[in-house]
Amino acid sequence: MKFKKTISFILILILLGIVSRGIDTYSAKFLDARYQRQNGVIIGTEEIYLENGQDAILLIHGLTANPNSVREMANYLYQRGYTVYAPVIKGHGTSVFDLEKTNYLDWRKSAEDAYYKLAKNHKKIYVVGTSLGGLLSLDIASNHEVSGLIVVNTPMEINSDLIELLPLIYLVSPYNIRGLFSLEELPIATELKLYDTLPLKSVAQLKSYLEFVKPQLKKINSPIFVVQSSKDDIVKPESAMIILNNVNSSVKEALILEDSTHINIVNKEKELLKQRSYKFLKGISNF
Repeated sequence: MKFKKTISFILILILLGIVSRGIDTYSAKFLDARYQRQNGVIIGTEEIYLENGQDAILLIHGLTANPNSVREMANYLYQRGYTVYAPVIKGHGTSVFDLEKTNYLDWRKSAEDAYYKLAKNHKKIYVVGTSLGGLLSLDIASNHEVSGLIVVNTPMEINSDLIELLPLIYLVSPYNIRGLFSLEELPIATELKLYDTLPLKSVAQLKSYLEFVKPQLKKINSPIFVVQSSKDDIVKPESAMIILNNVNSSVKEALILEDSTHINIVNKEKELLKQRSYKFLKGISNF
């Protein structure tokens, strides 16, 4: 009798898991279908390329984001004499299900291809990245000639106690619906055209990638400016110090954004970030 109850309990858990996965997948499909697209691309998420001068900036967006999320910074730097290129990292700007099919090697290739595109016509290349884009920036700087780099809210440690349980969570919930932001951040997330859904496969890839990048930090000697939001709910704030303590750059600067979260850089700190970034780039222009 006890054996039968155990079997029944296991079957109920399996059934609940199947139902949970079904609801999760349906929700992801429903949210993904709401974006307006043209030829499969979410309108407004296309790459940005602004030609203006010999010094070029490679501007890399974060996970589930797209070039629209860095458009304001792109325009700011372009207006100050830089050629700015913000590529689309593979799996982004189309569908969350495209993102789910990619791995960090795909992301690396997208970033490197963009670097090579700029390198054809520009001797000085600066790299600026946010979140996953920061990891990609560090990776590029460890393997290529970079005149300087700025990384914002770049994960060296992920702020989640459940990160080690991803394989188990994936069995019942393959997607984290609205997983990157709180309810208060939904307006800014919509404005930036971020995916509403975060595939857990992509989280696992992000974790693997940051573990890959960490040992490469010692190879970086380019001037570096590290920015971290103190209220970041995705990246542990100590990530900034991990980067600063492990790169071999002779020029290191840091900025803490006291009132901002991972995706929501509040207006007064947004202006500070832009101004400090430009000041940093001008300061190292003859480095």
